Amino acid sequence: MIAGGVFGYGSSWIASNGNSNTHNMLSAFLSQANYWAILVATLVYFVLGSLWFSALFGKIWSAEVARHGVTIKEPSKSDIGKKMLQTFIGNLLAVMASAYLVFATASHGWLPGLKLGLLCGIGFAAVGICIAYLWESRSTKLLLIDVGYAVCGITLACIILSGWR
Repeated sequence: MIAGGVFGYGSSWIASNGNSNTHNMLSAFLSQANYWAILVATLVYFVLGSLWFSALFGKIWSAEVARHGVTIKEPSKSDIGKKMLQTFIGNLLAVMASAYLVFATASHGWLPGLKLGLLCGIGFAAVGICIAYLWESRSTKLLLIDVGYAVCGITLACIILSGWR
């Protein structure tokens, strides 16, 4: 039996049911998930990306990417739709994973959401990006822009998911 309180609701749910089957935990999550909060968090993450890589850091990001020999072509109308859909799906996957962690840790309120978001954003997204950029010898500016987007997006998602329960 897992000690209650270590992971919040999820672990106490497992302990009280005497079943550590992750399928049951996933079923409980899916039946209790706030899908409106998931949709809104996904939209916020998506819109943040649109602003982040255009109005906020677009020029700097484009110049840094070009410095590394990457040419970003103006996408055709059909390509832009595909890329936006793929980005939205990626944001949705990150938000669904975050929603599961909010559920498993029984995170309630904006402050626990902030803490969980920073933990996940820095611990998973930022570290993964940093390792890739280390081997790709990318610039610190580009690293900070890309890591900043991931950390801010995941953190905002966790705040929304934890606060809207």
